[in-house]
Amino acid sequence: MKKVIRGLSYNTDTAKKLAGYYPAPYDVTDFRHYSEELYKKRTGEYFLYGEGGPMSQYAEYDGDMQRYGKEIKPLTFDEAKEWYEKAMSDDTQFAPEDIYKKEFETPLQAGPKVHMSINLSKGAKKKLQIMAQQQRKSLSDVVESLIMSE
Repeated sequence: MKKVIRGLSYNTDTAKKLAGYYPAPYDVTDFRHYSEELYKKRTGEYFLYGEGGPMSQYAEYDGDMQRYGKEIKPLTFDEAKEWYEKAMSDDTQFAPEDIYKKEFETPLQAGPKVHMSINLSKGAKKKLQIMAQQQRKSLSDVVESLIMSE
């Protein structure tokens, strides 16, 4: 699924899928059934893709009827971490602990932070500012998290 939200593109085909959440007890034939998957864009932003039946939180309204629906929702780092913890506590098969550690646990710092200057295009600077605002992080923290996630 592909969707543009507040000028940013989200695409499940090009983003990295980190985990899935497929809650019991609802079978896929149950109208309450839903599933969610956590993705991370190449640029470091997290988003949730969810889909579900006509009695789920993902239901779409078509006139007077509810039907199967799907949605993409951008998440902050903290929201993605909280979602992953919930999914991991339900089933580590679809939300592996090793991915959680890599994505959400703070790597050991080799020492104090150092000052560094870099040159960016105007477009890259604007994108970095948007990412920092959405993730509620400083510009430095966004750049560091992108580097450390590789």
